[in-house]
Amino acid sequence: MNRFPKPALVLLIRGAADHPQDLLGGRTPLEYGDLPNLRRLARRGRPRAFDAAPSGHSVHAGGDLLAAFGRIPAPEEDPPAGVVDWLGAGRDPEGGVYLHADPARLAVTPEAAVVLDPDELALDREEAEELANALNRELFAEQGGHLSVLEPGRWVLHLPEAPGIRTVPLEAWIGADARGGLPGGEEEVAWHRLANEVQMVLAAHPVNERRRRAGRPEANTLWFWGSGALPEPGSPGPWKGVWGEAPLLPGLARLSGVAHQGPLPDLGPALSEAQGGGPVLAVADQARAAGARGDLGAKLEALEELDRRWLGPLEEALARRDLGSAWVVLGPEAPTGARAAEPPPSAPALSCHAGKVWPWSRARTVSENRLSGAPVGWEAVIG
Repeated sequence: MNRFPKPALVLLIRGAADHPQDLLGGRTPLEYGDLPNLRRLARRGRPRAFDAAPSGHSVHAGGDLLAAFGRIPAPEEDPPAGVVDWLGAGRDPEGGVYLHADPARLAVTPEAAVVLDPDELALDREEAEELANALNRELFAEQGGHLSVLEPGRWVLHLPEAPGIRTVPLEAWIGADARGGLPGGEEEVAWHRLANEVQMVLAAHPVNERRRRAGRPEANTLWFWGSGALPEPGSPGPWKGVWGEAPLLPGLARLSGVAHQGPLPDLGPALSEAQGGGPVLAVADQARAAGARGDLGAKLEALEELDRRWLGPLEEALARRDLGSAWVVLGPEAPTGARAAEPPPSAPALSCHAGKVWPWSRARTVSENRLSGAPVGWEAVIG
């Protein structure tokens, strides 16, 4: 039997928990940041360790979101990011396999081929379609595959058969040598050869020639990742509403038959829905995205903004008993590049009760290093 009350609202703040940072005097962003509302919420529930991604797939691969929706892949399987994002774009799978083939940019030197931030490409829709069409004509069509543009920076390759590879997400390899993040597995040699052929097609394409002349960054490779099949649904996952903006979130909501409401600048709409009956899930991805790019300042700004816009209204709603209870899950950052094999930090989570708090109960810093009890997981949150 679940010892925690069923929450009306669950906030998942991805990438909030981190390791101590030298630039922060040996403190973590949660310990260093100006987060008064998080500290006030800590009076309502003792921070405990939370296993956000029991499959071992990193937050960049969507391991936490897959678990939240009860779609937990086996640890040895590739994450099903391609097919989930295909569904999230409103498209229906037609058999075969879907994997991401995202446009990427490498800085090549004699020593390394460093993966740069893909957001800096800023391809427009027309450029993306031109590049994808050329790759279909010259490479993928003859293999029975088809490359589709979901968004200018997010492409999906449909193949008739499983590729027999294990991959890492593009965002998990920013700033690292691409050679360490290439697909591995039984068919890795063929996929490394395919990556080289893709680079040759892209190098000669008029889109990149125009960008070269204009001094703009070129899309000089594709990053293949997320080729797994959808795991069978399990428990948990009974969300009544889903809010927020994160990769995989629209597709997982669609799989669960729940409307995805999109961005949530402030918590008001999610609070209103949760008051009508939960549990409602709200996901914030800004801290994770900043961490993937090594931007500690942006990560702190994201956490402090969420403290104002999400955690402040949550504390007020709980004080008024507008909600019976709520969870705040401070999801773990995932080491990237050459550090990807390192264990993620402990992730704190708070089960927050409604009503008054004891007058002597003081606001306290939530720290990854001061967590009590055995780790709990999504089954503890929503049963």
